[in-house]
Amino acid sequence: MEHNQQYRRNFLAPNLLNICVDSNYNGEVGGRVYHCYNPEPIIFSNVIELVREAEQFFDDIAFPQASTKTRSLVEKDNKTIAQVRRTEKVTSSEEVAQKRGKLGTFLTNVRFRQNSTWQGEALWVEQEKAIRFSNILDFIKELDEALQK
Repeated sequence: MEHNQQYRRNFLAPNLLNICVDSNYNGEVGGRVYHCYNPEPIIFSNVIELVREAEQFFDDIAFPQASTKTRSLVEKDNKTIAQVRRTEKVTSSEEVAQKRGKLGTFLTNVRFRQNSTWQGEALWVEQEKAIRFSNILDFIKELDEALQK
């Protein structure tokens, strides 16, 4: 139960994501992502969309900040962190954590975005299993392994 106590400390993290997996068709997962800044779910139909939407969310709230910037050939608005950050939560962490996926639910806390990837931890709710990852590929592998069981 030590991992549950540790995860509860991270439960109030501003970037808590609840990844609810509803489908796994030929290895392509689909489902919904919930967070505290929007009562509506973000729908994804594959892992690439999941990662892209999560990255956009982290950029929007400016947490965790990326240690590298994505290059672009198109000029973007240079907004300050204060202009980008969503400051008001519209739902509580407890409400976000109550949502469940048909195949699996993963409460995810990305603690760092270093070297253009993620480092953090997730709690596989149905199995009460802590999953630690040091990069996005590890996270995707763990997610895939969990859904195979």
